[in-house]
Amino acid sequence: GIFGSGQLGRMFTQAAQRMGYRVHLFSTDQASPTGEAADSQYHAAYEDMDAVAGFAREVEVITFEFENVPLSALDRAQQLVPVRPSAAVLKTVQHRVREKRFLQQIGVTCTPFRAVSSGSDLQHAVSALGCPVVLKTVQEGYDGKGQVRIDKAEDAASAWKSLGSTEAILEGFVDFSHELSILAVRGMDGSIATYGPIANQHKQHILDVSVVPLRALAEVGPKAIEIARTIVTQLDVIGIICVEFFLTKDGQLFVNEIAPRPHNSGHLTMDAFVTSQFEQQVR
Repeated sequence: GIFGSGQLGRMFTQAAQRMGYRVHLFSTDQASPTGEAADSQYHAAYEDMDAVAGFAREVEVITFEFENVPLSALDRAQQLVPVRPSAAVLKTVQHRVREKRFLQQIGVTCTPFRAVSSGSDLQHAVSALGCPVVLKTVQEGYDGKGQVRIDKAEDAASAWKSLGSTEAILEGFVDFSHELSILAVRGMDGSIATYGPIANQHKQHILDVSVVPLRALAEVGPKAIEIARTIVTQLDVIGIICVEFFLTKDGQLFVNEIAPRPHNSGHLTMDAFVTSQFEQQVR
C-alpha cells in the first residue's frame, strides 16, 4: 500500500510491479500519476479513519511518497500493518522546527534557525541571525514555495504578512559552494546502504541537474555518508530517506533538510546503479 499519488509514487509502483508485487493506492485524487500505474485505488480523505483502516486491511505493508500525509492516518494504519518509515519518523521530519531540534540533539550541524510564531518573534530572530535570512513555513513548503528571503531587517514585517502562517522558522543564509544529497536506506536488521554524494544544481528553487560522482565532493563524501548513517539510525528509519546538505567554501557541511522518501536527486539511480532508489524503497 502507498499513501500519496505523485510521480514518486508512480515510480515506486512500477519498481514494485517489476518485482512481482501488487500496489494499492490511497489517494484523495481521482486521477493521478500513481493512479495510472497502481493495481487498485482507494479514494478517500486522509481524515476518514474508517477508510484508512479499510485500506490498511487490504495490504501487507504501507509506505508513502510525500511527507504531508496527516500523522493521524499513519497512526491508524500502523495499528493494523507495518508503516515504513513509521509515523514517529514522519512526525520529526515533516515539521521543520522539530527536524532541526532533532539534528541538534544528535550532534549534527544544521543551518542556524529560530522558531517564529509572531511578527515580534521574527524581528528578534532577524536581529539574532542577521541578514540575509529565509523565512519558511514549518510544514508543506517545497520547491521554493512557502518561503520568503529577507535581505534587510525592515522587510521582516512584510515577509511575515506575506507568509500567511502563524508558525514558521527563520533560517540563516548559508554561503555554500555546493548543494549535495545522500540517499540512505536502512533495513529491519539495521543494515544501511547509501547513494552519493550527489551534487545538485537548482534553477528557480527546482532541481535541474544532479551529478554523481563529482570530484569536488570526493573529500567530504565520507563525512556526508557518516552523517546520513547517523541520522537514519537515530531516527530508527526502516525505509529510505534523503539528507540534503550545504557545503560551504571552507569545507563545512550543514544539513538543510531530511526527506523521508525517495528524492528527485535520486532519479539517476534508475540508470546509474544496480538497484534504483525505488527498488530499495520496495525492499
